[in-house]
Amino acid sequence: MNACPVCGSMSGSPPRARICLGLDAVFELVECALCGCFFCDPLPTGEQLARCYSASYYDFDPRREEGKGMAFARRLSRIRGAGAILDVGCAAGFFINGIKMRSQWEVYGIDFGESAVRYAREELNLNVRCGELAEADYPARSFDYIHVNNVLEHVRDPVGLLAACKRMLKHDGILHLSVPNGANDVLGLLEFHRQEDRPAFSHKGHICFFPARTLLRMIEAAGFTAVRARTHGFKRGMRNAGILPKKRNWKASHEPRNPAPGGAPGEDGGRISPPVGRAHSELYYRWRLSMDYLKMAPGLHRFGLDFLLLLKHSGSAQDVSA
Repeated sequence: MNACPVCGSMSGSPPRARICLGLDAVFELVECALCGCFFCDPLPTGEQLARCYSASYYDFDPRREEGKGMAFARRLSRIRGAGAILDVGCAAGFFINGIKMRSQWEVYGIDFGESAVRYAREELNLNVRCGELAEADYPARSFDYIHVNNVLEHVRDPVGLLAACKRMLKHDGILHLSVPNGANDVLGLLEFHRQEDRPAFSHKGHICFFPARTLLRMIEAAGFTAVRARTHGFKRGMRNAGILPKKRNWKASHEPRNPAPGGAPGEDGGRISPPVGRAHSELYYRWRLSMDYLKMAPGLHRFGLDFLLLLKHSGSAQDVSA
């Protein structure tokens, strides 16, 4: 067994299941006996991960994502009139483009999908870099706000990512961390393998799964304090846990297969063709964002699917309204 990517322990459980990122990328799923993290053993290679993020992976609806960004811009403006925000895992940049259109904040992004970064640069003229955050050369204390939305569970070095955020975040800055509840997120993979005796496809590309205690340990070790912690996705979380009936076709998303074709990052053919969805008013997206926050319960709860934490440097923590 490889060392746990969170605590470095070599003490793990016997394999709990077999999971895959593609038909030729199959891994054991193990649980660290020390910190409780579930992770792929061995961890995927960079090439195996890259195959998960073909151009089609980034085909988000630009109107929706920009609408979310515009609504989020109002929350940023309540923190301060202007500042610098970094979106880690920015995809094609639609979200930060919405922030740029509706605020005085400077927007930056980083993603490990070359096709996504190319689109953000060439089509939206955004300041976006390609690669891992830990390897980026942003100066220390560059950002007032760092937005990490559903990224930590995709990377091979989650501790390194948090350390990079700490180095790049200003002393009074905010780290916005959205991450699945690993104890719940892993249940579908475990159940599929138990019933089918075949590798379960990690269809969202997740390679690490952090229960609440693991996540809090990581945050503290990285030098952050949570000033807000919320849980959401209770209906889906309770379906995963068997409290509510699962959807009839729940196994379909876990059927072993190769990632969708369309040009892997780094290939000239990897071009993003974002689908354009229905147009909504900016007021609609403000309402949706407010409703999303109202559906969140304070604290980190076992039967929720997703966690949202607002973090500050330890010793500078105070409540924030973002």
